[in-house]
Amino acid sequence: MKINETLDWILDNDDQSIDHDEKCRLNIEFVHALGLKCDCVGWSKLDLQSPRADEILFAIDSFCKENGWKARGIYTRTYEDFISDWYELVFTCFKDNAFCGCEEVESEQGKKVPIFNLRAYHELRPSPKWWYEPILVPERFRDACIRHNITDVDFCWAKDKGKYKAEQYFHLYCNQQISAIATGREMDDGDRKKIADSGGYFPKIAGIFYKIQQIHLQDCYLESDIPNGRIAHAYTPKTFSYCGRNKFLIHKSFAEILLKEKAIFPSDLRPAMIVKEVPGGYTLEKTEKQDRPVTAYLKQSISEYEELKNTERPLRTISEKEALKLFRSAKKERREDFRKALPKIRASELAETEYAPVLPYYLIADGGHFSDEYEFLAYRYAMEENVSFAEELCAEELLEEKPNGVVFAKCPDGDRILLCVDGKVLRFSHEEPVATEEWESLAQFVVDAIHE
Repeated sequence: MKINETLDWILDNDDQSIDHDEKCRLNIEFVHALGLKCDCVGWSKLDLQSPRADEILFAIDSFCKENGWKARGIYTRTYEDFISDWYELVFTCFKDNAFCGCEEVESEQGKKVPIFNLRAYHELRPSPKWWYEPILVPERFRDACIRHNITDVDFCWAKDKGKYKAEQYFHLYCNQQISAIATGREMDDGDRKKIADSGGYFPKIAGIFYKIQQIHLQDCYLESDIPNGRIAHAYTPKTFSYCGRNKFLIHKSFAEILLKEKAIFPSDLRPAMIVKEVPGGYTLEKTEKQDRPVTAYLKQSISEYEELKNTERPLRTISEKEALKLFRSAKKERREDFRKALPKIRASELAETEYAPVLPYYLIADGGHFSDEYEFLAYRYAMEENVSFAEELCAEELLEEKPNGVVFAKCPDGDRILLCVDGKVLRFSHEEPVATEEWESLAQFVVDAIHE
């Protein structure tokens, strides 16, 4: 098992004679002196697997003691490369323009629960979503559960108020409850034993930093608490600093079916850490039953969904003009994220190549970052990446159907973004030779990537 630890950190100074801008400048200057990068006020991220981690922590400690500063941070620990029979469902947030309010409906516990209204056509990539506490899944997930007679879950339709045809979403309610979650969110400076028991770099950081404002240890689940079935759920209510959390676990046997049928993508799953006892530094939190609408409302919502599905609605398409307008706006707002436009002399080289459809975007910026998730590769780097990708595809002897396209963008995890000859855009996994996401056009991808 591989343990990943990261520390987001910043320096504070209580000296009132130093104004905010000067404190930021000194903060940034110190970070740069360490050979690290930071944001506009001095927040920096340290990968604690780096061979320089101890050196940097020592430098932070020394600087604070010598200059009267204090270090503050956010500590995160996750696990990789372990085998589990269960996976956590990973959620992404709804786009702001997709959410358009909610209705408060009667619940089984006599309270009120929110049921969302959406403009679903804004969600170009169907995947599990959240908005504060409620969790929703696309209709392809629900359809797979129905096909395979999964009785562990019930669904409530989130009303689609949009005018265009789109994949629908459903609130997800589970009938199998996990009684407790082992979490690492509650720890303070006075609990020295818990800090020591947590292991890793955390005890050392706690000895240097005056405040660890957030602790994120990947959740663990006791083996004895996992119920029988193929989907299980755990809900922990709100605390003074965290909203309530919904966690859905899917058994490996059904997860494989969902992946095979493309009801979810590999990025929608994360192996769940199942343990025999509570790890050091963790607290066992009791869960509560998930509240849901009364059965009559669930049935009514499905009837309304089926009525909508039988209604003809136009399909919204994104034009190149719309995408280019948004791209120009993004570059204007975030100039530091984009390169200069491709010179017109060089642009003429693209006109007769497979990159010709990308040319209008290169004439705005020859590379940059659509968002944190998608890097738009400069033309020369795209060509280099495409050569590497082609060589890797040639080595894939078992791949029956190879994608016919060129690489023009990339993701932080190594996935490549391909523009295919039929105009579609694919996200091609770095882990296995398979497309994990698909967009109908280059324009649709650009809009989705910028809104990521």
